[in-house]
Amino acid sequence: MWPKTTCHRLFHLMLCLSSVLFLASCAGTKTTADGNAPGESLLLEDMGNGVCHQGSSRLMWQIQKSQKFSTWDEANEYANSLQLGGFDDWRLPTKEETLFLSELLLLNNGNCPITFKRAHWVNSKDKGTAGFWEDYPLCGGSEFLWVEGKKGSVRAVRP
Repeated sequence: MWPKTTCHRLFHLMLCLSSVLFLASCAGTKTTADGNAPGESLLLEDMGNGVCHQGSSRLMWQIQKSQKFSTWDEANEYANSLQLGGFDDWRLPTKEETLFLSELLLLNNGNCPITFKRAHWVNSKDKGTAGFWEDYPLCGGSEFLWVEGKKGSVRAVRP
């Protein structure tokens, strides 16, 4: 057993305080990519016509993903020519839009049956890329990492 010195007691006190502070930070409110706390405004609603509506925005998402495409041009053509749910203004989403959708899906907020675990095409400043957001559970919520892919399907979004 170690001697009960002042230094030893101080070490144990600091260890206990850091543990309490760490656990208190885990009890904080989770937020999504746009800084909102999860709630009714984030609801993902299945519209019943092959489309889910994202309640926190005017975005609508294609529920069924497409077949895989090898190039961004093929994926972009598919999205631009898609006619679904009475709409014809579909497009490829941005990485940021798919990140927000991935966060909402992780929260299980709504009745939308979309899953986002395989590579899909997105628009980016350098034309486009295929990939997906991998989530890693952490204390205050999940951390997301973009994983590149060579091929991907399309999950179109509008407007």
